[in-house]
Amino acid sequence: MAGRSLQSLVLTEVDRAILDALTADPLASARAVAETLGAPVAQVTARMRALDRRRVSHVLAVLDLAAAGEQVCFVSLEIKGRSLESVAADIRPIPEVMLISTLVDGQYDLLLMIRFGTPGSLHGLMANRICTIAGIYRVTVSTVLDIPSFQAHYVRFDSSPEPEADFAETMSEIAQVFAGQVDELDCQIITELLGNARQSINTIARKYQINASTIRYRVRSLESRGLMRFITVLDPKALGIQVFALVEIEPRANCLADVVASLRGRPWLPQIFVTTGPAPIKGIMHGKDMHAIKRIKNEELTQIEGIIDVTITTLSGAYKNDTRWGNKYT
Repeated sequence: MAGRSLQSLVLTEVDRAILDALTADPLASARAVAETLGAPVAQVTARMRALDRRRVSHVLAVLDLAAAGEQVCFVSLEIKGRSLESVAADIRPIPEVMLISTLVDGQYDLLLMIRFGTPGSLHGLMANRICTIAGIYRVTVSTVLDIPSFQAHYVRFDSSPEPEADFAETMSEIAQVFAGQVDELDCQIITELLGNARQSINTIARKYQINASTIRYRVRSLESRGLMRFITVLDPKALGIQVFALVEIEPRANCLADVVASLRGRPWLPQIFVTTGPAPIKGIMHGKDMHAIKRIKNEELTQIEGIIDVTITTLSGAYKNDTRWGNKYT
């Protein structure tokens, strides 16, 4: 199996049951999953290792945006005079930028998701660090007001892992974002788990020469205070998902809540955002191909009462996908 590609991996019924169990409890042991499924421990252990080795499923530690007092906005960029790759490379080091993705066949060329603390900090970030980048011609910003749906296990748009972040830089960023809520040991634990969420408490304890019970208590405290949680991330291609797209929906003024309610729970729309701007409902949708995306638009979206207009723009890969940040819906 070592020479097979990820795309050739066929998920069995047992694999899918394991993925469901891990989505419900990302830190569940193989024995616990086996007991839940009524399957042999050895079989579940072998399948979990295979899924993890091929990155079909892996566990992430994520930090809570709301607990950090931060919000999210979408930023669409039109680029002129430079390649998208070069502009994205200039944006990528900005820590507040969580996502950079190419928009295909639309008015804009790049889609960003940015975290920010206050309107003033967002203004400073846009005016001084993003809009000054050569090649950025036009910008629109839509602040997220609500997140009615966010299925965390579709948080990745592709199979490529993010490059490992510098340990000291990550610790410094955590200390700054959660100022007054964490101490140095908390920052060390968080940074370790951001790098490898499945590593054992004993491994961290040995590294810092601290009692394992202390590390365990700190992790539980971070979780109970809502600062950090664990999620299971599934590889979309292993599930037959080949295309992601940004969908922007303009509802009638008095139908926004009803349209959101109609959209919630749709299997092809794992993420729904209510935002500022002329299209106040945005979402990340997916399908096995563009034909499936077009079918959803023509046969499902346009049939929902209260929708005036629907715009769908394909997302073609991600120059950056910082999965360290989550929200109360993940």
